[in-house]
Amino acid sequence: MDEHQRDRVVGALLGLFVGDAAGAPSEGGPPDPGRAVPEPAPGRWSYTDDTQMALALAEHLLEADGVDPERLARRFQARYEPRRGYGYGTRQVLAAWHAGTPVTEAAGALFDGGSFGNGAAMRVAPVGARFHGDPWRVRAEAERASALTHAHPVGVDGAVVQALAVAEALREHRFDPQALAGLGAQAATDRLRQSRRTASALAASAPDAPPGRVAAELGNDSSAQRSVPTALYLAATAPSFAAGVERALRVGGDTDTIAAMTGAVLGAAGGLQAIPAPWLEALEDGAHGRSWALALAHRLADRAAADPAAADHE
Repeated sequence: MDEHQRDRVVGALLGLFVGDAAGAPSEGGPPDPGRAVPEPAPGRWSYTDDTQMALALAEHLLEADGVDPERLARRFQARYEPRRGYGYGTRQVLAAWHAGTPVTEAAGALFDGGSFGNGAAMRVAPVGARFHGDPWRVRAEAERASALTHAHPVGVDGAVVQALAVAEALREHRFDPQALAGLGAQAATDRLRQSRRTASALAASAPDAPPGRVAAELGNDSSAQRSVPTALYLAATAPSFAAGVERALRVGGDTDTIAAMTGAVLGAAGGLQAIPAPWLEALEDGAHGRSWALALAHRLADRAAADPAAADHE
């Protein structure tokens, strides 16, 4: 793995962080073509559960050769801060683990069959970055990482597709409409296959579709099938990292997660250098803030570089 690929591993994690923090203030709003990224004052952009769980997953991938459900669950519990805005389903799973429910059983008790939300997809970028040289490994590890909180096939499938997109962007140094079209065969559920096809068709016919149309045709809510394809459409059609994240905010709805997923793919494609420096400076920098996340991302890049499959794709 060369230095450019290492930079793209770092870009995937920090791109997620930036997208999440930039999108958090506008979460829940309607589509708005005039919405802008918040003023990037140093240290003022705070992250949500999206980034907190992604960084916890990255930590875990440094302490294990692959996803170990028991150890990853402990890592999620150790990093849990309710103030970060965790969704109902994740809070219920964490509470069940705390009460003694087996790690592999808690998610299945939710919503009569498990969650089909985007909570697994929002955090999965470290898997795509760590194992980017081996798509089959990306799929397997993404499935294991997702199943802790998402038993529904659509919730898991959304995370797999997102992880594969990060891996593709990192390997190829780009993520364009052709890459988006190629992900169609990777989706395992009808819902993700159909929504991905819709996203691919929109990318081909209207790469600069207005926010209202993107929200109407692809979605902007917290379900995996109505947010992952949206983020991938935005990443595939964005002329820059900044433009992709800003468009994610304008789509409205679950802006922090859609922007986090968009940012992870664009960061993987362009590397840390693609992210505007003032936006990086705007990230909170406490005990587990920007500086800590950067160091963690560099360690993950070192770990990915040691993977023989990564060397095969230099």
